[in-house]
Amino acid sequence: MNPSSLRALLLLLSTLSSLCPLDSLVIRVPPGKVKCIAEDLDAAAVSVAVYSLAGDSPHRLNMSARVTDPNGDTIHLSNDVESGRFGFTAERAGSYSVCFWSPVFKLEGGEIEVDFEWKTGIAADEFNRVAKRRKIDAVETDLKKLENSVNLIYMEMRSLREREEESWKINVDTNSRMGMLSLLSLIICLGVAGLQMWHLKTFFTREKIL
Repeated sequence: MNPSSLRALLLLLSTLSSLCPLDSLVIRVPPGKVKCIAEDLDAAAVSVAVYSLAGDSPHRLNMSARVTDPNGDTIHLSNDVESGRFGFTAERAGSYSVCFWSPVFKLEGGEIEVDFEWKTGIAADEFNRVAKRRKIDAVETDLKKLENSVNLIYMEMRSLREREEESWKINVDTNSRMGMLSLLSLIICLGVAGLQMWHLKTFFTREKIL
């Protein structure tokens, strides 16, 4: 194999290695210690990662995380958290490091376990798309919940309005009946008063009082 072909093969292998994601793994961090993982990235390589305390961690202690570039500058820093994520585009080629440690030092039961998944290149783009899709699905679910709540409120308001209209009709009918009964009572009272006047007039006439 000539030198130019060998150089092209090495370049291809380097490119493929930068595109392959780091498998998801569990990192055990002893108390008072710092565990770091390094990844060689090419310039302009996209990198995305998520980390969280392992579900089977014996002690629920929080963790701290720091991401540094080849010059040692901090790209991402989080303190005393249960989970987190970071994403960046490499400004220069070199080794990028991620370090984890426990912010609380305990001699006994101070070890933490971190679920860590780091993706670069094409895998990072896919990871971002999946994360965005999940966010969209979550927003869609929230919108559906809001829509259901609005529909329930609308149905309740419609039911209340129908009840109000029914109550108004009952009140109108009741008032009409009460008016008719009042008029009938007045007519009866006037009739009784007229009969009493006629009876008294007849009595006084018969007795020759008038």
